[in-house]
Amino acid sequence: MTGWIFDIKRYSIHDGPGIRTTVFLKGCPLHCLWCHNPEGISPRPELMHWPSRCSRCYACVGACPPQAISKDKSGAVVIDKNKCDLCGRCVEACLYDAMQIVGYQMTVDDLVREIEKDRLFFDQSGGGATFSGGDPLAQPVFLGELLDALMRRGIRTALDIGIRSGGRPG
Repeated sequence: MTGWIFDIKRYSIHDGPGIRTTVFLKGCPLHCLWCHNPEGISPRPELMHWPSRCSRCYACVGACPPQAISKDKSGAVVIDKNKCDLCGRCVEACLYDAMQIVGYQMTVDDLVREIEKDRLFFDQSGGGATFSGGDPLAQPVFLGELLDALMRRGIRTALDIGIRSGGRPG
């Protein structure tokens, strides 16, 4: 059983009680205006461009074999996601970390092993693992197996989910 992950944050103290490892899962159907993790919306890997990091050197444009990256009239970098094959050459060419491929697959067993590395912190602080996203409920079978595996190992869990409520976070 595999799921799509886009980040793992260790020593998180804001995503539940105690010291936690927060796992960010890909996929969210809500498209909230206040979304803090737009890289988690798509359920699959994608190329993300962070304009605030971009120096407009255009190394990414020249490095892209399918010519999915260009610049518009104002000089902003534009990505045609229909042409992008996620080869990663633009990521390698970017010296400013403005281009990233976001999302990778992990098995339940591999993710449990990764989370268990922080067990000492959990045991000492009353912490555990938090699943966020995107929306972790967008991968219900994977999440269910993961929660079962962690429960069998005595690791506490929490879910951080978005709730749509008239344009404001719930």
